[in-house]
Amino acid sequence: MGYTRLPISANMVPPMCFCGDPCKMEKSDKEDTYRRRYWMCANWAFDPPQKAFIRGELEPPPLCDFEEWIDTEVKLEDRAFLEGCKEFDREIKRRIALRKKEEEERKAKIEEAHTRIATLNKVEREIKL
Repeated sequence: MGYTRLPISANMVPPMCFCGDPCKMEKSDKEDTYRRRYWMCANWAFDPPQKAFIRGELEPPPLCDFEEWIDTEVKLEDRAFLEGCKEFDREIKRRIALRKKEEEERKAKIEEAHTRIATLNKVEREIKL
C-alpha cells in the first residue's frame, strides 16, 4: 500500500477525523482508485505526526481508520496511464518467458550434443577393444 502526501490548497478545509485532529489529503496508488485524492487521519500508523517525534513520543499513534474520498472516479488520463503500465508489464513478462524458453532450448541442445559426444566416445572405445 503506497500513498503520496499532498499539500492542501487554501480553498479546501480538511474535515476532522475520529481522533479529533484535522485530516491530511492523500492520493491513492492502488489500481482501482489510482491517483484519486482522499482525506485520511493524520495520526495513521504509517505516517505519524511530526509533533510526536519533536516531543519524543515514539509510541505508536492511534489506529484511526477515518477515510473520505474527495475524487469520485479515476480520471481518463490516469486510467490510460495505468493501462499503459499494465501493457508494459505484460510485454516484459512475455519477453522474459520467451528468453526463458530460448535458454531452455539452448541448454537442451547443449545437453544433446554432450550426450552424442559421450555416445560416440563410448562406441570408439568399444571398437578399440
